[in-house]
Amino acid sequence: MYSLKCFAVLAITYAITVLGSHICPSEPAVKCSCPPQWQLWQNGCYRLTPSEHNWEGAKTACQDMGGKMAAPRSFEEMNFMTKMARKADSSYYAWISCKDREVEGTWECDGQEGGEPFLVWDDGQPDNWGDNQDCVLISAHHNDRMDDDGCWVRRRAFCVRKAHCTHLPTQPSQYCLSTDTHGRILNSTCLLDHSIRQFITQGVAACGSACAKESECRSFNIKKTEDGKKICQLNNSTSSEDKDKFQKTDYFCLYSEVCFG
Repeated sequence: MYSLKCFAVLAITYAITVLGSHICPSEPAVKCSCPPQWQLWQNGCYRLTPSEHNWEGAKTACQDMGGKMAAPRSFEEMNFMTKMARKADSSYYAWISCKDREVEGTWECDGQEGGEPFLVWDDGQPDNWGDNQDCVLISAHHNDRMDDDGCWVRRRAFCVRKAHCTHLPTQPSQYCLSTDTHGRILNSTCLLDHSIRQFITQGVAACGSACAKESECRSFNIKKTEDGKKICQLNNSTSSEDKDKFQKTDYFCLYSEVCFG
């Protein structure tokens, strides 16, 4: 029996460090950033308006800052927003982009059209107190949950804008190497009869980089010649796709799959 484990290449040699996972990341890394005073969560940037506004004014204030009034779409997003707000003001009240002005009790949230809006009300809310509370806020007073309030009331607001995200170069920094049941790297087992091309290489990092740049490459072998040179073989398949061709050899042969991240 064998398995694949991911390793981080520390130099253009066989020096490696076990990462402890057998799953290779399949997506290239993405780096996102926000303008000053905005805080990053996933691929969005968030902040509170500096001053208080009625609901319509808060919506305009978010737009003037290059974003729009926010409304959370999950507990994770709401938790991020409320923690951010508490750091800015431990007794915060802040508008979100939800209202029921058109039909009482039918809540609509900008950016959540086409489905049920995500609403997490505090106990006893919404109560439409005074028969005139048509806009939604989140506040520390309401246990970081939602409450309906009069749209004319002046509050700060949650704003969101898209983060600036760039894909990092998809150069491999990890490799999945075949190991036995004791976690030892197999150095005499490779995938045979699937070679696209081969060439002399410096080691795992150079061979892996070549595989990453080759559109048809799915894995690679590194073989040692009698005079000590390393031959990189790029394969168009993997050991799991053709198990019968993943075989022991009577010479040094190291099998690997490229991991990104």
